[in-house]
Amino acid sequence: MTDQIETTSPIPAGDWDAQVAIIGGGPGGQDCARDLADHGIKVVMINNAALPGGECLWRGCIPSKAWRHAADVIRDRAHDPDKGVVGTQSPSLDWATLEAHRKGILQTRGELAAQADKSIKIVSRHGFASFIDAHTLKIVDPNGAESTLTFGAAVISTGAPPFVPPIPGAREAMAGGGVLTSDSIWSLPAPPRRLGIIGGGVIGVEMAQIWYDFGAEVLMLEAKDRILAEIEDDIAKQLGTILASEFPIVTGAKILEISGQPDSMRIKYLDAAGAPGEYLCDYILIATGKRPNTTPLNLAAAGIELDGAAIKTDACCRTSAPHIYAVGDVIGGYMLAHTAAAQGRVAAHNLLGKPLEYHPELDCGVTFSRPQAGFVGLSMAQAKARGIDAAEARMPMSIDAKAMITLETQGMIKLVADKASGRIIGAHFLADHTDTLIGAAVMMVTGGMTLTQVAQAIFPHPTQTEIFGELARRLLARLRRLNRQ
Repeated sequence: MTDQIETTSPIPAGDWDAQVAIIGGGPGGQDCARDLADHGIKVVMINNAALPGGECLWRGCIPSKAWRHAADVIRDRAHDPDKGVVGTQSPSLDWATLEAHRKGILQTRGELAAQADKSIKIVSRHGFASFIDAHTLKIVDPNGAESTLTFGAAVISTGAPPFVPPIPGAREAMAGGGVLTSDSIWSLPAPPRRLGIIGGGVIGVEMAQIWYDFGAEVLMLEAKDRILAEIEDDIAKQLGTILASEFPIVTGAKILEISGQPDSMRIKYLDAAGAPGEYLCDYILIATGKRPNTTPLNLAAAGIELDGAAIKTDACCRTSAPHIYAVGDVIGGYMLAHTAAAQGRVAAHNLLGKPLEYHPELDCGVTFSRPQAGFVGLSMAQAKARGIDAAEARMPMSIDAKAMITLETQGMIKLVADKASGRIIGAHFLADHTDTLIGAAVMMVTGGMTLTQVAQAIFPHPTQTEIFGELARRLLARLRRLNRQ
């Protein structure tokens, strides 16, 4: 993100009910609302749930990581004997306790968020909002009562629902409860014994391995030729090999039909060679990504244009209506909570008259598999597509001392740098603690650090952060050799 000189705020003066109306109470809407409220702007946030948090809190990041942590504990105990610890390797899952723990986290965080919003005078309205005109919203509360709200400027942060492809029988099975999405899987009454997963993206991969660790039989079906198409090629391929050693993955799959009822579901499909297959399971999770649905917003009434299914925005998150911004999943791109939050802050800055841009080439993400895949910045392929002459170095986790100690030796870390400037423009991970390690790489890429700076930094030993220094030194040595040729 690039901060620039202060200009005039685009919030028009007027006797508005709200200087800024924010539609959606997820990470994008909340971060935007808080930045504006901190500067004395009168903000009204309309949220379609009783408490803020959006998909991230209630149906995404937080609940899935509560399951992931429990799965990690089970997975890690299997390796205890190899470290000289015996008697711990037969854990079992107490579903009721896990669910009480998970739901307690969500409720507590939702309540804390609502209290924080109230403390800085953000007005929250529970309901569904749609545009009447460029400065008026219609709000329908949970009881169906309608009201209007006038605003000077607005920010749309309504997210994107799970996309369910037109598979014969899918919609009927959803209505019957046998087909789940990332929105509805949280209502499971008990752990499934067999789970079919359609989609090999981040959500599909995380859920497949969580349920495998919980003891379920899992089959993953992916239409593309590899899973995790959005992840750097080498990282995705290596993770795919690791996962395929745990449960079957069918790539190039074509789903023919879904049928059945909960506890007795059936998927019929063709594999990449056209051979028919069939899988019987308790539930089917459709994890084929998300797609914005802006129809209920009545965007045309406010003069807001679309780019396909998503709202069209510029780098400042401004829509075709100059006083209306949009952030998060509803504008496409990286559909990640921290991306939405960053874009929310970008929108707030611009509404305050302080131009700021969102730069996707500085964004990052983590797939919470085991080991965890992650990225920040550009890959070699992305750099090449942008006309950047780049080089990379990689280090396998198998030669790292800390990884050897903890028996977490699967994976690698890559560093990508611009040859001309030596600036680090990307880092890519497949490691058990990517969620912790990636923070240092985020600062390197965002701060424009060079290989020389990282190579000369002093990292503690034995830690996995020292891999960054070693990678920088390796890449510098390689570039010196190339320059001598």
